[in-house]
Amino acid sequence: MPRTTERQRALRETRDALIRSFLIGRSLSWDGLDEDLLFSDPDQSSQNSRGALRDSSDDWDTDSSVSSMDFTSSGSSDAMSVSSNSAIQGFSVLIGILQRLESRRVLHERRTPRGIERLVDRLHRLKNSNAIGDASLYRHLVRMKAEAFDSIVRLLEPHEVFAVKDPRRAGASVAEQAAVAFYWMGRYGNGGGVVDVSFVCGCAEGSVVKFTRHVCQALYDMREQVLCWASEEEKDTAKTWVASQSGCVEFSGGYSMVDGSLVPLAFKPGKKAFHREYFDRKCQYSLNIQLVVLPTTYRVIDYVVGYKGATQDSRAFAASDIMKRPGIYLEDGEFVWTDGGYGLSEHTCGPYDHVVAAKSRDFRRFNLTVSKVRVRSEHAFGYLKGRFQCLRGLRQLIRDEDDHDRITMTVVGALVAHNLALRWDGTADRRTYLDLSTLSAEAVKAWEDLQQVNPQREALERQMWARRVEAYETKSATLRDRLQNQSQTQQDKERRQGAKDLRERLHTALFAAKDWEFEDTTEASRLHDRTEEAYQRWLQKKAERAEERRVQRQQQRQARGGGRGRGRGRGRGRGRAA
Repeated sequence: MPRTTERQRALRETRDALIRSFLIGRSLSWDGLDEDLLFSDPDQSSQNSRGALRDSSDDWDTDSSVSSMDFTSSGSSDAMSVSSNSAIQGFSVLIGILQRLESRRVLHERRTPRGIERLVDRLHRLKNSNAIGDASLYRHLVRMKAEAFDSIVRLLEPHEVFAVKDPRRAGASVAEQAAVAFYWMGRYGNGGGVVDVSFVCGCAEGSVVKFTRHVCQALYDMREQVLCWASEEEKDTAKTWVASQSGCVEFSGGYSMVDGSLVPLAFKPGKKAFHREYFDRKCQYSLNIQLVVLPTTYRVIDYVVGYKGATQDSRAFAASDIMKRPGIYLEDGEFVWTDGGYGLSEHTCGPYDHVVAAKSRDFRRFNLTVSKVRVRSEHAFGYLKGRFQCLRGLRQLIRDEDDHDRITMTVVGALVAHNLALRWDGTADRRTYLDLSTLSAEAVKAWEDLQQVNPQREALERQMWARRVEAYETKSATLRDRLQNQSQTQQDKERRQGAKDLRERLHTALFAAKDWEFEDTTEASRLHDRTEEAYQRWLQKKAERAEERRVQRQQQRQARGGGRGRGRGRGRGRGRAA
């Protein structure tokens, strides 16, 4: 059933109020009114009012001294008559008022004063100003530099959502719509309300919603081009940073890291949206998003958006394309850094459990080194939510699946705009949103070089991508035949074993590079997440339990054998008579 808009509700209430006042004024009985006239469908209100005016000449006898108008109900044969010429005039005035209301595009005057300076005009003035602080104010309003804003506007202009359908009413420019949308996306709480944003931006409240929807839709359609996987040069830069940060060359295979975060919702979802599924572990309603980022530039190279707050991180990340088709993105020896909540996989590597790490210094050393690298994923989320603070408390109501899709499009649009805007962010700009004092000069220079279009680099990227796709398809065909002969338990066991072998290889390489010696663990104990002492106790208990089960089974077999021999004559055998 289609929703009733605010305009349709206002027209219906106004129509009912006018008819009631007209009838009360004429001292008519309320019980005999035609319900179809009073409570007609709002979509047909214009047709009903025009039809009533057109049919008034038939129902009203203007030549007689006593005129009458009949209200005939579809479920009743009762009729009422209104006499006197004043009733005819009053009813004509009522129909005229309704027709004028329905012909208006806007029923209520906007509360924003029309003389206020528009945000896009203010941005243009700040851009051309050389006063101290104007550049910072520009960045504060739209959460990015002027060069980034102009570039994003040029990318949005060709989109069909901004096409002018009626030349007589061109509407707002793309720059104005983008300015309003980015201002709204950069706020949360009371400052992010539609009323507050409309007063600051100098536009109507409905325009804030409309402009934001248009901009987010255009950004959403650019997601495949912007939120793409890392290039070969980006990989080399990230691998160099990981190797230098960890002090181990083998760690450079994890040039990307994944982490999850919750996007709180300002309003409780409706019952039709199954609001219980949005209730997360922090006792709030939210969305679950997963981002794979590069540690050098914080660029988002893969994402999962759309899962509700009650979803676990491991389940949400399992829906990503990198986990479904890892061979296309990851070559031999490459993996993604995760935290302890993502489980075990041969394509990911995470730290040891905190309970296990508390028992051994060997585990703590490995976890500390991993945290120095993987902390950049936390920085990336702080960078994103520091720029577009609407992700700290999204002020959009979810009533059904359509609203869920719309809010998902808003989040993806923020990711696309963030990826585009950070290309113009230097070290000083990054510190505006996040303290990134550890950013190396090589990483900044590498990102600046990436903005230069190089045909040779593009050809190399296409060649490497085609090679990975071909290798993955060949490997998948072989793997598919092998997995058909394995049960799900065997597949899970092989997957966990592959993840443990990867972590053990990195652990051994790290201690060799740092010239450390293992104190209380061995290779066998680390594969079982135990110290050597705990591992030996576990083996002893395992052997004791196996011996107990063996003795118990032997006793059961003897008991069954003795019973059958005595009761049925089927013992160990029958002796021969001498």
